[in-house]
Amino acid sequence: MGRGKYTTQEALEAQPEPTATCPIVRVLGPRGQNLHEVAVASSLVSPEINARLNADAQPWFTTLAQLPPRFRSVLWVRRGSYVLADLSDQLTDKIGGEIAMVLLAAQVKRLKQTGQWPSLYADKWAEISGHSSHAQPGSESDDQDAQGNPNRRVVDDESSDSEPDSDSDDMLPRGNPNRRVIDDESSDASSD
Repeated sequence: MGRGKYTTQEALEAQPEPTATCPIVRVLGPRGQNLHEVAVASSLVSPEINARLNADAQPWFTTLAQLPPRFRSVLWVRRGSYVLADLSDQLTDKIGGEIAMVLLAAQVKRLKQTGQWPSLYADKWAEISGHSSHAQPGSESDDQDAQGNPNRRVVDDESSDSEPDSDSDDMLPRGNPNRRVIDDESSDASSD
């Protein structure tokens, strides 16, 4: 297995430590050629990096971060995930740094427990992971998670028990659920 085995093992067992030159940043999306656009909070980086990358002095700024060759084809970076980005060396005029580590859910949890997780990202992580720190068991958010597949029709059990229906076609989804539904009743009425 070689390189991939040890890189994966290192990524799973690593204990990340964010610094002013290697802060936690949020991935906005891939931009091709192993480049990812990341959002950086100005308050998390050193003043030198902030002056170099954030010319407008905004609270948030975006830059490109390159995925190093050792992580390619081994680790994948998803839109909305968090990574440690080494912003100390600007690779080119457009690439602001390099991804040092992809943060996994267990690593994020440990950073939150130790108090190293930035408060700026507290609500963002809940939105991305689907977990809310304020949700109580049996609350409305648990009911929303248990609703099922949104691409399937919901069959009402009460109406099927009270009226025996010979049309079993109504219970099956018709066509692509991502397409606009054309009203079948209006087209049947116009053809009569």
